[in-house]
Amino acid sequence: GGATRAQRLRRLIMLIIAITIHNFPEGMAVGVGFGAIGSTPTATLGGAISLAIGIGIQNFPEGLAVSLPLMREGVSPWRSFFYGQLSGVVEPVGGLLGAAFAHYCRPLLPFTMSLASGA
Repeated sequence: GGATRAQRLRRLIMLIIAITIHNFPEGMAVGVGFGAIGSTPTATLGGAISLAIGIGIQNFPEGLAVSLPLMREGVSPWRSFFYGQLSGVVEPVGGLLGAAFAHYCRPLLPFTMSLASGA
């Protein structure tokens, strides 16, 4: 038989939490990219912008991965869209922390880059 509604909702909540947690290091990657500008010849504004655009583009399917299952469970399209957007709220927080680490903790830059590479 199929899963009960409670089981489906539990899986959906775990998916939303997983995507939300996943978005934090993505934000860190972008923040480190911008915070590291000028620290090496390869850390450029163009590279940071390219990284931000790339991560931004791949956030669309992540938002859909949250929104569409919610709609399947009967949540309204607008509320589903809202929760899809809400799952990405942690990304700017990660971005600010990544930029601050890269800017203020230059000796730790290799470590912050290795953390951000997990995005």
